Amino acid sequence: MSEQKITPFESFSEVYKVLIWVGYFKFLKKPRNRCLWICHQIYRPLAFILVLWYNAVHLIFIVQGFHDHLDDVFESARIEIIQVNLVVKLITLYVYTSRIEKINKLIDEPIFAAYTKKDEEMLLQTTRNMHRLVRYIKISVSLAGVFWPGSLFAKRYQDPKAVVYIYTPFDTESWTGYSLSVLMEVAPIIWIGLGHLAIDCLVATYYAQAEVQLKIIKYNLEHLFDTDAATERAQDERFTVYRDEMDRNVRRRFVHYIQRYETVARYTKEVTDVFNYAMAFELFTSSALLCLVAFVMSFTPVVSIAFVFSMVMLVVLLMRVFVYCYVGNMVQHQSETVATSVYLSSWMSASPPLRRDLLVGMLRWSKDLTPIVFGIVPLSLTTYVSLLRSAYSLFAVLSTMNN
Repeated sequence: MSEQKITPFESFSEVYKVLIWVGYFKFLKKPRNRCLWICHQIYRPLAFILVLWYNAVHLIFIVQGFHDHLDDVFESARIEIIQVNLVVKLITLYVYTSRIEKINKLIDEPIFAAYTKKDEEMLLQTTRNMHRLVRYIKISVSLAGVFWPGSLFAKRYQDPKAVVYIYTPFDTESWTGYSLSVLMEVAPIIWIGLGHLAIDCLVATYYAQAEVQLKIIKYNLEHLFDTDAATERAQDERFTVYRDEMDRNVRRRFVHYIQRYETVARYTKEVTDVFNYAMAFELFTSSALLCLVAFVMSFTPVVSIAFVFSMVMLVVLLMRVFVYCYVGNMVQHQSETVATSVYLSSWMSASPPLRRDLLVGMLRWSKDLTPIVFGIVPLSLTTYVSLLRSAYSLFAVLSTMNN
């Protein structure tokens, strides 16, 4: 056992910083500055009200222009669907705050800790990957923050009658009014963009933690019967003595990884239950959203800022759904191969009683831990491909109707 240098919860540090900063989650630890804590408690409902207001002004625009400006409605709808997703996810964070805190406490328990150098390396790799993912979403939001207002001003320059796809209580025919409407549309990008993607990263990080815990279990089960040179020599001299009889820690470690696997199974189920509705709404609307973005791009000039912005949006949307399906697929893959790791170990050196225990454990591990949304949709790469096919089918129908 090596001295623990990294904890499993460190992979969540960056994403929780973003969520706390945008007001979507409370402080993980109450700050010493009471004034800061009170201000943040006031700031959180204000952030939620901002999201609701942003949804409302887009919905009003869609209702008002449904019959006369269908193209503008499509433009506004691709923003509105994303925001409805955000509202569902925020409600999830608010309603299930206590359950999320219990999940966080479970991650900090000793059962998930790193006990060997190899464990630390795997946890460190996951932490780096999750922190890298947060950096990517910051870059994506920064690009959107540049190209989004640029595309709106470029469209107005080309068409003096162009409008921003948002309800405004003032006239936007003048450049001053139009600039104010652009500000209303783009200014909340920190909350509607960065905060939204941070929630997606949070869910992905929870599943990534389940994946790395399964990897740790697999590795240690595969090397459960590894011994040092002294033990090997002793076994050569006394070949009738089994390794678990020579080293009592073998059975103790085996029991530990049984308990660890059961904790991971309970942890994965709890994460899926908490974010079930949020993930379901995300998956069920993703096909329509991808279709709308692709449809708007189909009649947007390729050499234009608007097309670049739509391309950035399309890539972000594809990555959002992909991250959900990828981490779910990796949890499934790692859980399916836990039993195989026992077979790859030196199990023949185990005593008959321990071999029977290994068989019982392998029967339990033969059932995978695939996250299933609503009990019917598995988070897997197969589901991701199905969503892309559905989006393309919808796009083909819209294109045919438009022609």
